[in-house]
Amino acid sequence: MSEGGLTAEQLRGITFEKPPLGKRGYDEKAVGDFLALAARRLDGRGHLSADEVRGMRFNKPKFGRRGYDAAQVDALIGEIADAIAGLDG
Repeated sequence: MSEGGLTAEQLRGITFEKPPLGKRGYDEKAVGDFLALAARRLDGRGHLSADEVRGMRFNKPKFGRRGYDAAQVDALIGEIADAIAGLDG
């Protein structure tokens, strides 16, 4: 998507902050695996739909780990869903 939309390359390079102290965000591996699938879809491969993206849920990281900030990941999920919806017309 060239008109200011989210690209697969952007997804491959994205980073997230840790959640606030005392909070557990999302499991880093689960988020990373999902982003790889989403990047493939934005590359024109794969079968991930916008509805599947919107319905995505991630586990908490193992106890003692903080994972990725959930609010940041959730905001990106909306952008990914919109980008895929744009591909699907």
